[in-house]
Amino acid sequence: MKDLSITRTTIRWGIPVPGEEPHVFYVWFDALTAYLSAVGGPDWEKRGYWPADLHLVGKDIIRFHTVYWPAFLMAAMLPIPKQVWAHGWFLMDATKMSKSKGNVVLPRPIVNMLGMDALRYFLLREVVFGQDGNFSYDTLVTRYNSDLANGLGNLASRTAALIEKNFGGKIPKPDARKPQDDALAKETQAAIGEVLENFDKLSFAHALEVIWSVIALADKYLTSEQPWALGHSEAEQARKATVLWTTTELLRIVTALVYPVLPDSATKVWSLLGQPGAPSDVELDGLRWGQLIPVTQLGKSQSLFPRVDKTEAIERIESMANEELNPTPAPPAPPANAPAAAGASAAAAPAPATPERIGIEDFAKVEMRVGQIKTAERIVGADKLLKLTVDIGSEIRQICAGIAQYYEPESLVGRKVAVVVNLAPRKLRGVESNGMIVAASVGPEGRPVLTGFHEEVEVGARLK
Repeated sequence: MKDLSITRTTIRWGIPVPGEEPHVFYVWFDALTAYLSAVGGPDWEKRGYWPADLHLVGKDIIRFHTVYWPAFLMAAMLPIPKQVWAHGWFLMDATKMSKSKGNVVLPRPIVNMLGMDALRYFLLREVVFGQDGNFSYDTLVTRYNSDLANGLGNLASRTAALIEKNFGGKIPKPDARKPQDDALAKETQAAIGEVLENFDKLSFAHALEVIWSVIALADKYLTSEQPWALGHSEAEQARKATVLWTTTELLRIVTALVYPVLPDSATKVWSLLGQPGAPSDVELDGLRWGQLIPVTQLGKSQSLFPRVDKTEAIERIESMANEELNPTPAPPAPPANAPAAAGASAAAAPAPATPERIGIEDFAKVEMRVGQIKTAERIVGADKLLKLTVDIGSEIRQICAGIAQYYEPESLVGRKVAVVVNLAPRKLRGVESNGMIVAASVGPEGRPVLTGFHEEVEVGARLK
């Protein structure tokens, strides 16, 4: 512990300290007070928003929030937050994500492919909250298919389908219960308390683990009872009604519990079950087994988590991420005073796009050298990528190239190619690529054709 200076004289953009020019307030001293102003300023206590029950911060700013901020509040005789919780980092291949390392994972392509709920579920389920956790596309898609598509999504879809087929789309009224029905009810009721306890402790991964164990129990229950195999006699219909009511009640409870993590999907399931209001209206402390009302009409069936092909999904995510990181520049807009095209035919035919011209200084930034491919191999699970090692004269580089559909690896060994050597490294399917092989794009399918040299050139020679 040591004294902290709350002003600086080496910066100009801070808030000036009255009468102490050129001193300005240290950014953390100034910024932390925003927590108070955000909840009502001087009247925060009247509104009940301060002190915070829980303050969530990143682990790299623990000192500011557990030493400086409480000290500032104490000096002003104001209450301090009751608890501060620092969360960890998401890592890529056990390394902190960084733009300079080229291993940043963009959320938008994942959301476009799998949905926001899927990404939120993965991050909270896969990593113990508060600790660092490793991210991988392979694990993400595997978890999506197994837990969401085959788990919650499949349970909701087939339960609704069975009710639609056997009871005209209305939740049946249960009949006499059997020990297995009561056992499932008891397990589900116990899970409610365990999930809420883990939510209170910010143990989201364990809470979700408990919820999905209940979903697994429901799948096992349905497989054992086989309501689809029962006939239409009075006794069989009665048994069928009990099994499907029991499964639907479990699904109602699961939907309410999972809403904080899967708000969009839980709302769809809630609507599918024909439940009133929204799952956000449910007071979880009052959630109990047996509250499902029979003869409720199911809602319209909705697509929840369509199963995806892992390889295709990962390739599409990475392709979208690459486009987002390296967008194609739009052609320059024509001048405002440009004359209109004369004649209808001229107006109908779009003018060919003229690429934006660059100066020689821009071209000089791209460093291309002659490289010779030393090894080539396919990347498991990536149909379009080859992993190459390329001698560029000064070093051997590992480079990923999207040419696997058009070139056999063994045919490339020894071949000289043009290589862009000053690109920032990035990862493709978990493999680091340090450069880019130059190729032409031929035909409507964009078939890559590698550039070559008619005359003998030395490895490492620069292209100009």
